[in-house]
Amino acid sequence: MSSRNWQVQLKTLLQLGVEQTGLYGVYQLGLKTGQIARQTPVHPIQPVEQFRLTFPWRRVPGETLAAIQGSYCDDLKAEADEILAGNFRCFGGALRPIQLRPPAELRHWSIPIPEATDGDIKSVWEPARFGWAILLARAYARFGDESYPQAFWERLEEFTAYNPANAGPNWASAQEVALRLMAAGFAAGIFQASPHTTPGRLDLLRGFLIAHAERIPPTLSYAQAQNNNHLLSEAAGMWTAARLLPDHPAARRWNALGQANFNRGIQKQVALDGSYAQHSVNYHRLMLHTALWVASLYQGERSASEIFTPPALARLRAAVQWLRIQTDTGTGLAPNYGHNDGANILPLACGSYGDQRPVLQAAMQFFLQQASFPSGAWDEAPLWLCSAQPPKNAAVNTPGESPILRLDAPQSWAILRSARYHSRPAHADQLHVDVWFRGQPLALDAGTYLYNAPQPWENALAGVSVHNTIQVDGLEPMTRAGRFLWLDWDQATLLMRDEAGGILAARRDGYRRIGVLHERRLCRMDAREWRITDRLLPTGRQPGAHSLRLHWLIDDLPWTVTGQQVELAHPAGPVHLRIECEAAGQIHLDRAGERLYGEGAAAPIAGWHSPTYGVRKPALSLSFTCRSGLPLEIHSVWQLPG
Repeated sequence: MSSRNWQVQLKTLLQLGVEQTGLYGVYQLGLKTGQIARQTPVHPIQPVEQFRLTFPWRRVPGETLAAIQGSYCDDLKAEADEILAGNFRCFGGALRPIQLRPPAELRHWSIPIPEATDGDIKSVWEPARFGWAILLARAYARFGDESYPQAFWERLEEFTAYNPANAGPNWASAQEVALRLMAAGFAAGIFQASPHTTPGRLDLLRGFLIAHAERIPPTLSYAQAQNNNHLLSEAAGMWTAARLLPDHPAARRWNALGQANFNRGIQKQVALDGSYAQHSVNYHRLMLHTALWVASLYQGERSASEIFTPPALARLRAAVQWLRIQTDTGTGLAPNYGHNDGANILPLACGSYGDQRPVLQAAMQFFLQQASFPSGAWDEAPLWLCSAQPPKNAAVNTPGESPILRLDAPQSWAILRSARYHSRPAHADQLHVDVWFRGQPLALDAGTYLYNAPQPWENALAGVSVHNTIQVDGLEPMTRAGRFLWLDWDQATLLMRDEAGGILAARRDGYRRIGVLHERRLCRMDAREWRITDRLLPTGRQPGAHSLRLHWLIDDLPWTVTGQQVELAHPAGPVHLRIECEAAGQIHLDRAGERLYGEGAAAPIAGWHSPTYGVRKPALSLSFTCRSGLPLEIHSVWQLPG
């Protein structure tokens, strides 16, 4: 092993901690000795007649759904009918076939498998999560069409026929197993009154649930080592199996493992201020979804304080407020920070994939007993998850002070990314700024696109170059040690917070190793102007010039560049972004990997954004580059229409 590999492994141990690396070692030992394979033998999924099968979920009356959904009812029916035709909205994006038959020869899941035909195993896993079954269940409750339960049961039979327990890619991840268990259990519960829900099919469901529940505990050490959404999903899956099959001999163990690991997981993963360990808005939603799912297992029989431990409950309440502050009140959209794998594990309300209002409305009502938004289609989610009736004439809740650095203006708002990492970062995005105008991002985060893909796209949008911040000397501010692993964390420190005065400021230290500190000040100048000031400061006695690159990723609008100013033709009126700097520099404008303005060629990943996993859309990538000694200030001035 090379000296560099030893250094990376030592840094990983020191920076991730002995507990996480030790648990991962336990998992690897179990794989290499064959112990895990012996605990998860391959076998066909057979019907099981014994054991009582219980469903905690109540079917929401169709007339109630009609009143809440309004015109969105047509959208729900259209999506359900697409599922009947064999397609689903993959990652909330384009239609793809519901392919449940593995693409490769079946072997035990622990044996490395060929990647999916497009190079990404997630395209195999996503249809097998059965999220489409939740949509069929909602459509059945609304319309009563027996085609929906018929399609569900036929797909469940197809899955069991072509995916023997513990064989093939759909058993490789215990998280995927848990999410499938949860979705199928929910749908079957809503379909239980259908004539298509026969005793034989319920017997098959029992065998399906048992095989899934038995797959999770043997690799729990992996989920504990990851200390992320894997652990929460798997704990929720075991908890679910115990509730659905209360008489099974292993139900008590599943219940104990589920409750203990879920509550410990929340305590470890959610900080006191409500921020989430994965530093991702979409994974934050997934975490709240798992908590609401656990609440749904009791359907109003227990309060939050009876389900969760006091420390876990306190952190969940803070987590709800964290996401609420990130979210635009009018559209329900939030910044696309961190990894976004397209997960929406509980599609229980009509609306766009990125709309955070369904999860927030349910979470605010269940955890805080208050409404977050006025009534709308998002009120459906609380009815399914916690039988909560939305408060009538509810005013929008205004959260109190939080760690999120956000400033608001009459038609716009801006947010400064500043994190003090206690768990591994997702993206190199410290001091990134989003600027929103009329409910939509104007200066935006690039998102994720793909985790597994040929270069240059393998998790490429995690780096500093695509974020709205400063890059120094062409370097990343942290050491990239793997597809998902950053070491030598770029830490931020809050310098000023004056929301009334419209000033936020923070500093990052990722470039200290090369003698540079980066401070950023976000100022709301008036109702129409935002000024972002970047100060690059020398540390110690390390004179010399540095190459500096200021980057802005901008909504794809018609543009004109004049000197160091770009004018954007926004529907509401012209938007101007002006760059001011004493040092001479160059402006470049890229779109979809092509250079539109300035000399040279664009990087293939420049000028793209990914609203959800596997989808990329053109955006404008504006960069100002210069070489200068320090200290130096660079100003970005955004002027918005009146």
